Amino acid sequence: MKLSLASLAAGMLAAQVAFAQVPSKPGDWPQWRGPNRDGISTETGLLREWPEAGPKVLWQVDSVGVGYSSLAIKDGKIFTQGDLDGVEHVIALNAADGKTLWAVQPGPAKSLLSDRLQKEIKDLDRNKDGIVDELEALQRFGWDFNRFDRPVEGDAEARAKSRAEAVFIQLDKDNDGKLSFAEASGPLRDRFEQTDSEDKQADSAKLVTERITEWMKTLDKDGDGKLSRMEVRGTALDRHFGRIDQRDPATNKSDDQLTPEEIEASFAKHEPGRDGILTKDELVAFYVRNKPLGDGKLTLDELRGPFGGYRNGMGDGPRGTPTVDGNRVYAEGGNGDVTCLDAATGETIWHVSLTRDFGGGVPGWGYSESPLIVDGLVIVTPGGKKGTLVALNKLSGEVAWSSGEVTEGAHYSSPLVAEVGGVRQIVQFAGSSVFGVSIRDGKFLWKYAKPANGTANCCSPIVDQDHVFASSSYGTGGGLAKLTKSDDKFAADEVYFEKKLDCHHGGIVKIGDWMYSNGGGPLICMDFMSGKIMWQNRSIGKGALVAADGMLYLLSENHEVALVDASPGEYVERGRFKVKSHGRPSWAHPVVAGGRLYIRDQESLTAYDVQAK
Repeated sequence: MKLSLASLAAGMLAAQVAFAQVPSKPGDWPQWRGPNRDGISTETGLLREWPEAGPKVLWQVDSVGVGYSSLAIKDGKIFTQGDLDGVEHVIALNAADGKTLWAVQPGPAKSLLSDRLQKEIKDLDRNKDGIVDELEALQRFGWDFNRFDRPVEGDAEARAKSRAEAVFIQLDKDNDGKLSFAEASGPLRDRFEQTDSEDKQADSAKLVTERITEWMKTLDKDGDGKLSRMEVRGTALDRHFGRIDQRDPATNKSDDQLTPEEIEASFAKHEPGRDGILTKDELVAFYVRNKPLGDGKLTLDELRGPFGGYRNGMGDGPRGTPTVDGNRVYAEGGNGDVTCLDAATGETIWHVSLTRDFGGGVPGWGYSESPLIVDGLVIVTPGGKKGTLVALNKLSGEVAWSSGEVTEGAHYSSPLVAEVGGVRQIVQFAGSSVFGVSIRDGKFLWKYAKPANGTANCCSPIVDQDHVFASSSYGTGGGLAKLTKSDDKFAADEVYFEKKLDCHHGGIVKIGDWMYSNGGGPLICMDFMSGKIMWQNRSIGKGALVAADGMLYLLSENHEVALVDASPGEYVERGRFKVKSHGRPSWAHPVVAGGRLYIRDQESLTAYDVQAK
């Protein structure tokens, strides 16, 4: 199948939904996934091929903080979110050179944080010296507190050794010169095994036997020769109980009991040469090896870091992208703070909390949606018993309606607006279904549950006339449903379901009759109405994509960028390059606006020139 790039570009424009939620002009990208929330840029006259090293870098800054927020661009300004010194900020940059225009923590959120810090330091500072010392910090935050302990000058290795020795003395309650798991596992709970170094000269089997003998003697309360979950609670066996407890090959089930043989096999494999005891030399070696740069104490100002934003083991910081409407910016943070700010100054106009004000529950990986502006309303997703969705007056933040008939928990998708059967509606993908509610009053209209999984529904649906396509990952896939209106009621009837198009969080773009996504791994081109896969290619792997001027711009979570023809005929790649890794997957969606490709990876933002000369 052969189609010209010109016809494909025209198809992009025709495929955009009829409702542009916020006003925009050429060069603008005023909200999540562009002017029409479909991942399609209106840019034309762009490069059809990239040089070997990739397009020219116009500027690059390392000032947007930690996080996964993408960009909104309007009137020469870029808006995003990020953690600066551990505190969640909304940030405005000059699109010409990337320089920061303002970076603010919304006023009410700042006040709430200050109040919380006073309480936290009171609880943590047991010796009342106005700071949180090392042991106090370790007991509350574990080793991760060092991320917020700002570097100080001097001999870092000597300071690390001194810090380790001081901690050892405080933990060695019986003064026997060693730390048992019971003594050290509280403050060093997430680093105990790494600190207990392997002795390659030791008799590993003997060490394991001695440990098992002691455990059976002290923990086997019922004397049955096995250890239950309750019996090992709080010990070195508790953390890895599931790993140690072997499954029966016949039933693939475990019995929730640890035998000496199971313990021996696990420790021989995972902890050879370790005795389960920490010496002072081992603790000092751990500190020196991990190079903590601070003084081992958290001041009130440094304590802002652990509490100043959303925290998660898969990556800290805000996830949602701001929306720009006129002279106002609307942003939603990882903990559910929704704020309206003045676009020129960053001054807070109004603020609400999805948890405190609307009874929402923070999803497992943080609130990740980007606010939707439509018909004078701000649509956001607190989730929960008071209503999955809430509509706020965009000028005042006052509640217009909530979706009381729909009470699913919030997940990670962002809502969109569509018209089906003559009814304007909000479409969202929440905890257990894709659903539609009336834009007028939040009344429930329809739902389609099969594309949902129990872990994470991230990908915004695709609505085209009276059809909706939705997809999720974790082995689920995507399906198309036809929406039919009869009287005042809607029905959602499945047309097909295709497991291969399993979009995680990288999005789908629909151009003409075809959908494209690399959200599950390979780049897939699929016919929207039939589900027929036109082609798939490994390309640069799982990630996110946007479309512009007949081309697909791909960003893999492994920090590669590629340019590919948006064609159902075959996969044709027109260039690729790598971006520098910051130690986390590259998850912020790319943006094409004003003749530029923008790539944000953690604190770095780079603008590339993709305009054809």
